Amino acid sequence: MLEDDVIDKQETEEYIKKRDLEKAVSNPEVEYLNETVFPSLKRALIEMLLKVKEDNSFTHPNGTLNGLDYLSEVLYNRNPNHPERESNWTYIFDMQWVQDYLDQHPRPRYPFRLIWTKDFAALKIQSFMRGHWVRSRPDVQELRLFWKTLKYDTP
Repeated sequence: MLEDDVIDKQETEEYIKKRDLEKAVSNPEVEYLNETVFPSLKRALIEMLLKVKEDNSFTHPNGTLNGLDYLSEVLYNRNPNHPERESNWTYIFDMQWVQDYLDQHPRPRYPFRLIWTKDFAALKIQSFMRGHWVRSRPDVQELRLFWKTLKYDTP
């Protein structure tokens, strides 16, 4: 009895798979997507993954590359209906419709950890620490106090 249930379940699953496959093949919307949209999208996704690999964003997920921006830029510039865009590549934020949208819906500012390179961040940290060490010296503290009192005592 148990074996019959397993066989019935397998037959039911096979029937559902065949029915879904037949429905998908005969569906004109799916055919349109397979013929027109997916080839361009596939090429754009592959190009985006190569860019992610180039920027080493696999190991550093908080990188400066915004995948959606890059994908939108590639799809816009590689649109098969507009072959002239391929030779005249347009950066995503130089497109007028993007500028208009961002004027109406501004993005939040990116944190410095997403914008700065490691070298620039190290430079900022080092300059802050040097300034702190200099300002904490007793002779500099005395000089700062002198100028501060002079500023407030002068009429």
